[in-house]
Amino acid sequence: MFFKHMNEAESFYQFIKEDCEDWKVYRKRGDIHTVHVFPGDELEWEQCKKKLSQLLSSVYIKHREYQAIQTILEKTYRFTNPEEKERITSLAKSLIEKDEDIYEHRIHQHELHDILQAIFLLHTEKEMVRFDSIVHFRFHHYLEQLTELVGLAIDEFKREEDYQSFIHSVREFIARKQPEVDVIYVLEGNQYHFFREDGTPYKTAELNEVMERFPLYIFGLQENEWNISPLIMLAPNHVYMFGNDPSETRLTTVINIFQENCTFFPIEEFPFPIEVEKGS
Repeated sequence: MFFKHMNEAESFYQFIKEDCEDWKVYRKRGDIHTVHVFPGDELEWEQCKKKLSQLLSSVYIKHREYQAIQTILEKTYRFTNPEEKERITSLAKSLIEKDEDIYEHRIHQHELHDILQAIFLLHTEKEMVRFDSIVHFRFHHYLEQLTELVGLAIDEFKREEDYQSFIHSVREFIARKQPEVDVIYVLEGNQYHFFREDGTPYKTAELNEVMERFPLYIFGLQENEWNISPLIMLAPNHVYMFGNDPSETRLTTVINIFQENCTFFPIEEFPFPIEVEKGS
């Protein structure tokens, strides 16, 4: 196994020693770029190739994948800001490793690490494997797929930017606005239900009247948005949220807007009788 870069040869050598204890492996002092590998006698060549391709993929992921993403961002998508590139690279890595469920319906089409292994498997020969030759001349399909996935990461990055801009705008609006109430209780459901401090529920007509005072579409909110809009217009000093999961998207948005002025409780701790307006 020949590697142009010594650190990659060293990584491959260590991977072999850690994962293939019954294999013989060594490096000559005068030829530190080459790793000599002698698989166990009991293994068929196809089994050896499969294991070697996995280890070669690990070397690429460790030493080259990050830079490949950065290069695509610079040359294909024309990103130059270091912070933006770093954030998008992190998102791309999460997509590759399936740490996030965004684009779940498309991510299975990529399986980039499987593609890597397939390429190395196809070009692993008994006598000599040149790692850099494979990477430079056989990676067209992999790089096409990686470029598409980086595009998905850019889409998610832009969505996050828009979301943070929305949160910032709403925070500023609430900070300048005179609070309509001191405290509000919010009960999670298909649609949120809002209660005064004494447990009296807000009626739809009351909330409508409050929301009509300001064109909430400037925040990108729909006219029929009945979860966040009432809270923005009422601008309470404190919000008590009662729900099942604080990481749920709508709840997270409310918590992000009000920050320390929002307290979350499990839904079973809601202190009032749950009597809400019909059809609300």
